[in-house]
Amino acid sequence: MSPALAAEQITVASSRQLTLSAMVLIAVTLALMTGFAFWSWRRRQGLASRRRQAEIALRASEDRLRQVTSQLPVAIFEYLVGPPPRFATISEGVARLLHATPEQILDDPEAFFSGFDPDDRTGLVWRDPSRQGLADFEWVGRTVATGTGQRWLQIRATTGLTAAGERAIHGAMLDVTALKEAQQDLERSREELRRLASHREDRVEQERARLAREFHDELGQVLTTARMHAQLLVRQLPDDAGAVRAAVQEIEAMIGEASRSVKTIASDLRPAALNLGLAAAVEWLAGRVLGPAGIRYQVSITAQADRLDDSHAIALFRIVQESLNNIVRHAGARQVHITLGRIDADLHLLLEDDGKGFDAAGVDHATHFGLLGISERVTALGGNLEIDSSPGNGTRLSVSLPAPAAEPALPGGTAP
Repeated sequence: MSPALAAEQITVASSRQLTLSAMVLIAVTLALMTGFAFWSWRRRQGLASRRRQAEIALRASEDRLRQVTSQLPVAIFEYLVGPPPRFATISEGVARLLHATPEQILDDPEAFFSGFDPDDRTGLVWRDPSRQGLADFEWVGRTVATGTGQRWLQIRATTGLTAAGERAIHGAMLDVTALKEAQQDLERSREELRRLASHREDRVEQERARLAREFHDELGQVLTTARMHAQLLVRQLPDDAGAVRAAVQEIEAMIGEASRSVKTIASDLRPAALNLGLAAAVEWLAGRVLGPAGIRYQVSITAQADRLDDSHAIALFRIVQESLNNIVRHAGARQVHITLGRIDADLHLLLEDDGKGFDAAGVDHATHFGLLGISERVTALGGNLEIDSSPGNGTRLSVSLPAPAAEPALPGGTAP
């Protein structure tokens, strides 16, 4: 075979091999492309199926949520501040609260806001597009009165931005009428208790004043007369009646002691110093209670606070009296400051001592008799009581009372 023929045969064989290789490569490529296309189709079918299942599950969940919320006295909403301001969504529960359907509110936001009492509606500041800095908030207000009365509604909401950058309010509105009515009933009960406590204290002080008058005017006069008769009898006895004279003098001394006891009791029932004003009465009381115990004291009472009606003057006097007695019994104090003044519409009484103090948080006013009496008097006058104390740091008792119209204290008719 000639070299040229051999070369031609080799060339033909090489071409056939290349053609076969190319065909195999094309077949493999087509197979791969077909397989990838089939895999992609199956994957898309799987994703679509899963998407459909997820959408079905989401719709079912939304339906269940709507069914649940529609049976509750609550409305869930998304409000877009705009412009234009509008509700993006609102649950069916709103119809139970505002007598407006979700469709009406979605069509016209005023159908929502007009359902609230005009006096309370101004509190819904999140309606204002200019309030861009508004954070999370809570609001309580009344609905417009209807034939079935008014409801109290509470709105709790958070603010945020939508995907489009629009400010949105996400909130829940619920019926708190029962809670609000319970709070009002409780406040009425507290007011009635304050009124009854004040009436009781007035009656107690009236009875104290009556007893003081009777002790002084009747029993005091009887004892004074008896003592005068005893003294007269001693002077009329003969010189040789020494034993009788001694007995009569002893009786005279006992009558004198009884007379002093009557004056003390009358003063405790209704101190005569109150007739001179609260400042004089407190100064007298501090000297009487703290002086014998060797406790230094300072009294500071403004002129405005000194001119009070009888009920306030007596109540403050009794509070100071009980506090000073507690200091002498328990505090071990060396110095006491008593301050009473009038600031705006309130009276402020402050008692401070440098005694050993106590754990104020661990003391129950209802079981501590001294503090109970103080607390009851403060409550009767609609005031507040605060006690600040800790072991080793003394005690600070602060009383704040609504101040009455200034007028001189009325005398209770007691012993001088």
